[in-house]
Amino acid sequence: MFDKKTIEKDRESKKEWSTKFEKVRKKFQSDKPYHAETASGIPIKPYYSPDDIAHISFSEIGTPGEFPYTRGIYPMGYQFMPWANQQLIGCGTPEETRKRMDFLREQGMVGYFGNPFFNIINDLATHGGFDPSDRAAEGRVGECGASVYCTESMEVLFKDMPLDKINVSHVTKNQTLPTLATYIAYAESRGYTPDQLKGNSMNWYHTYNVCTGLASFPPEMCDRLAAELIWFCTKNMPKWNTTNLFGYGIEESGSNAVQEIAIAVSAGISIAKKCMELDLDPDDFLPRFGFQIAQGNDFFEEIAKIRALRKIWAKTNAERFGAKKPQSMHVRIHAHTAGASLTAQQPLVNLIRTTIQALGAVLSGVQAMEVPGYDEALAIPTEEAARLALRVQQVISEETNIKNVSDPLGGSYYMESLTSEIERQAMAIIEQIEEKGGFIEAWETGFIRSMIDENARKIKEKIDSKEQTVVGVNKYVMEEEQKVPIFKIDSETSTTEKNREEKFKKNRDPVKHQQSLKKLEACLLKFKAGDNDHSLVPTMVEAAKHGATNGEMMWLMKNSLGWINSAALTPA
Repeated sequence: MFDKKTIEKDRESKKEWSTKFEKVRKKFQSDKPYHAETASGIPIKPYYSPDDIAHISFSEIGTPGEFPYTRGIYPMGYQFMPWANQQLIGCGTPEETRKRMDFLREQGMVGYFGNPFFNIINDLATHGGFDPSDRAAEGRVGECGASVYCTESMEVLFKDMPLDKINVSHVTKNQTLPTLATYIAYAESRGYTPDQLKGNSMNWYHTYNVCTGLASFPPEMCDRLAAELIWFCTKNMPKWNTTNLFGYGIEESGSNAVQEIAIAVSAGISIAKKCMELDLDPDDFLPRFGFQIAQGNDFFEEIAKIRALRKIWAKTNAERFGAKKPQSMHVRIHAHTAGASLTAQQPLVNLIRTTIQALGAVLSGVQAMEVPGYDEALAIPTEEAARLALRVQQVISEETNIKNVSDPLGGSYYMESLTSEIERQAMAIIEQIEEKGGFIEAWETGFIRSMIDENARKIKEKIDSKEQTVVGVNKYVMEEEQKVPIFKIDSETSTTEKNREEKFKKNRDPVKHQQSLKKLEACLLKFKAGDNDHSLVPTMVEAAKHGATNGEMMWLMKNSLGWINSAALTPA
C-alpha cells in the first residue's frame, strides 16, 4: 500500500524510535525485555507504522460494502440505520416475560428498520427438553429464561402482536426444531402462513453442544437436523433466518478470540456442506446464516476479530462453495457483550465493562447487539438493570457521533496488522479441523473441546496468579459486599406452569394428539434411517397443532435419534 521510499524511511524512523524506547524501558524495567500480547497471545509491538502493513494489499482492506467486507458488509455503516437492539428476554412465566417485552419497547428497544424485535430465551427446563411437570424439570422451571413449551405459552408472549411485522428470535438449544414448529403452529392458528413470519432460529445443534460438552444428539445427527431446518425454511420461510453460528458461547466457554471465529466458521462449513448434499443452492441458504459473536475485554483484538471473520467467511463461501450473491458472503453479526466478564463482586462495575465492550462492537460494525444487565452474574436482570443495558446502546448511538462514519478504524496500522494476523491464525485452525475430517469428526474426537478447555485453563491460571486483572475479584477488592436489587423468580412459578400444562393437556383432543405423536415417531425413525422425504418439520407442526408439547416432541427425538452424554466423546 506504500511505495518503497516510504517503507525505507519508516524503517529508519523505527530504528531511531527503538533506541529511545529502550532507554526509557531500562529505567522502568531494568533488564526485563518488553513484552505485550493480546488475550489470544498475539505479540503486540509498542507502536505500529506503515512497515507493519506493507504486506497487506489495499484489496484486503478495501472499502465498506466491498469484498472481502473487512470494513463492513454494507456501503453505509450506521448513518441511516443503527444496529438492532436485541436484549435477551426471559423472566420465568410467559406473563412476566411479556411484561418485560412491553417494558423494553416502551424504553426504546428497536430492531431492524424500526420494527419490534424480541430475543426470547427459554428457561432451563425447556432447554433440557422437559415440560414443567417432568421430574427432570424440578428446580429449573422459569430459571434463566421463560417457560415456553406449547402453543398456549406462545399465545401469552405474542397475543395481539402482528406476527408479520415483528421479528422473533427463539434462543433455544437442542429443541430448536420443536420450538420452530410450535411457533409456526401458533402463527397458523392466528391466520398467518410460514412465509409471512420474520425472525431467527438459533439452530445451535453444532456450536452450542460442542462448546458446552453437555448431553446432545450425536454429532452427525446434529449436522442433519441443522440442515433439515435450513431446507424447510429455504423452501417455505423466505423471511426467516435459519442459523446462528454461536461463537459467543465458544468464547464464553473458554476459547480465545482466534479460536472463537475459527470454530464458528468450521461449524458453518460443515452445515453448508450438509445443505448442499440436500441439493440446496449456496446462494439460496447462505444469505440467512448469521453469527453471534462475543465482544470481550481486549478492546482492539475483539474489533479486529470481527473484521477478520468477515474476510474469512466471504472468501470461504466464494472459493469453497462458489457463492455468487454478495449476501451469501456477508457476515451478519449479532454481538453479545461478554457475560463471562461480569462479576458478582462489585456488580455496578459491570456497567463500565459492558459500555466499553458495546463501544467496541459498534466500532467493528455489527448488525445487532445484546448488552447484559450489570446484575446478570447474580440473577435475571431487574427492570432497572435491563433499562440501563439498553441505555448503554442508546447513549453510544445518539450521543457520541460515532454513527456518522463507516468503519472509522479502517486503515489504522495497528488494526489492519492485527486483523491480518487474526485471519492468518484462525485460518490455520480451520485447516487443522479440516485435516481431522471436518467439524463433526473434530467434535467427536474431542479435539475442539480440548482446545477450548486448554485455553480456559490458561485464563484461570492468569487470573489466579493476578497476571490478568479482574477488578473487584483479584485487585481493588472490597471487603464489604456491594448489594444490588435482585430479580427473583416467583416461588409459585413452577406450580403455575404445571397447572397451565395440566389445563392445556386436558383441553386437547386425545385421539388426534396421540395420532400426531405416532406419526412424528415414525417420521423420526425414517429420518434416522436416512429415508428423508423432508416431512420432519411439517409433521412437528402438525403435532404442535394437536397439542404436542416441547417435552413430548423432544422425548421422541431423543428416543428415536439417539442422545449421548459428553463422556461418550473421546478426548483428543
